[in-house]
Amino acid sequence: MGKKIAVALLIVALAAALVLGVMWQRLTALPQWYESPEMLSEEGAPQVDQGWVRVPLAELPPRQRSMVKKRGEDGDQAADAYQVRNPHLRRQGTAKRSAAPSAVAPAIRASRATYVDGQLDGGAVLNLGELDVDELSAKEQKAYRRLVEAFPALTGRDVYVGLEGAGKDAEGKVALLPDTKLRVGNSRYSLRKAAKRLGMSEAKLRAQIERELGRMSLELPAADG
Repeated sequence: MGKKIAVALLIVALAAALVLGVMWQRLTALPQWYESPEMLSEEGAPQVDQGWVRVPLAELPPRQRSMVKKRGEDGDQAADAYQVRNPHLRRQGTAKRSAAPSAVAPAIRASRATYVDGQLDGGAVLNLGELDVDELSAKEQKAYRRLVEAFPALTGRDVYVGLEGAGKDAEGKVALLPDTKLRVGNSRYSLRKAAKRLGMSEAKLRAQIERELGRMSLELPAADG
């Protein structure tokens, strides 16, 4: 996912993780793709896809592979699978249209999004020790401080934050679906449960995330297979 959604996910998901009391091992679990050679170019630099790249189904996350497998068992045609590696490093159009650098940008280690059969999974591995806290809003700083006070070692570790089961709207843009889940490490939360624990309505939480999603220039593949 891009820089802007990383800001929203960092604050919302990590605050949710704090309130829900996530087990340490699950909170710090990293996705398999993070250390994959496929995430690097031949020169050893991060591999950056400027658009969606078709990939074998075997390269999808387990959740999406299971979904495609079930579709095949039901007799449906297999869907095409796509990924974007390190979208936070993509060129964002002209300088005039480019957004100001995000405060969370220095904390992003790597990011990846995958799409198949109308379902988008995506997120970023972040290291909070490199977060530019002074550039966060007062509300974001408060959420950040509550987190590191509860889990001090998180500031020196990589953490995965993302969404599972997002989709697209009528214009092909990223959108939340009824079953979209928030993921921190290997822990997953429905937006309803996360919103309740955060003391806000689900509608407000969805609006907050969708506002950040709307600022992304990420169009999903036109065909789902």
